[in-house]
Amino acid sequence: MLSADVGEALLEVRDLRLGFRRDGAREAIGLAVDGMGFSLERGKTLCLVGESGCGKSVAALHLLRLLSSPPAEILGGTVRFKGQDLGTLSVTELNRIRGDRICMIFQDPMSSLNPVMRIGEQMGEGLRLHRGLSARAAGREVEAVLKRVGMADAAAVAREFPHRLSGGMRQRVMIGMAVLPGPDLIIADEATTALDAVTGKRILDLLRSLTESSGASLLFITHDLGIVARIADDTAVMYAGRIVEYGPTGALLSKPVHPYTVGLLRSSPANIMRNPSLPRSSPAGSEQGAAAPFRGRRRRLAAIPGSVPGIWDRPSGCAFHPRCAFATPGCRKEDPPLRDAGGTFSRCAAGAH
Repeated sequence: MLSADVGEALLEVRDLRLGFRRDGAREAIGLAVDGMGFSLERGKTLCLVGESGCGKSVAALHLLRLLSSPPAEILGGTVRFKGQDLGTLSVTELNRIRGDRICMIFQDPMSSLNPVMRIGEQMGEGLRLHRGLSARAAGREVEAVLKRVGMADAAAVAREFPHRLSGGMRQRVMIGMAVLPGPDLIIADEATTALDAVTGKRILDLLRSLTESSGASLLFITHDLGIVARIADDTAVMYAGRIVEYGPTGALLSKPVHPYTVGLLRSSPANIMRNPSLPRSSPAGSEQGAAAPFRGRRRRLAAIPGSVPGIWDRPSGCAFHPRCAFATPGCRKEDPPLRDAGGTFSRCAAGAH
């Protein structure tokens, strides 16, 4: 991978394979993550991008071993954090890392916050357990970070229960909880989904400031390519459990190679305006879908036809071929590995040219 060759890797994922077993089935396992690998350097930001069902959140949850087994099963691969294989650690050893050295911002704050604990109490719990701070000292730290994430009356928010806060406020609490201990790695799963545009920008700026000032790394899961362009050093595009294109964000957004990456970009208004010369995601002459022509200075947004296959319904060969306008007979038989495509690594042998 590109980022594995430069700098010091904080997080290294190699050939990760995760599956889920059907209820009552002994042999049938659906692959949710299939051969995933990447490296994340200290102080850098990597974005995982793709449609829902591509395996992004499942992979992130496994990094902290938060998936219940059964039904989840680890079928192979390694996850190394600061050189240590997390798969070899006991629950007690993992708990020393969770919420301290690695913090996660979950997608649904309402189900992630304890409904019977006040905000200040649960935000300060990690500081008391990991740092040995008194309740009063932890409370001061909590109020300070709540102000940083945009809470006007931090003291009042710290005294509230989660159900008395709006969705956006709960999301900011989750972000503040992740920032609070000064971790080495923050994993953010759709961290700005519930926020308005102004607050979302403030939070992104805060996360970027943290990585720059403290040397923390950020693994950011998102559907929003505007966020990718704003914060990511490297980007990995996931489809059907596999990384299909990976590389520096500038190269990936300006000269995408894999047809799925092109389709995601062509369906984003911001990216069409920024880069109208992106390759078309249907063959020349087609008037359908993503290949709709310019009409004056405007171009029609294009949806990628079809949907992501389920984990028990993966097609043979390249998983994207049923939705790809460039698919050849070989695509139905062979799933190509990641190859150097001149700027990024891509699984597509032909490319969307």
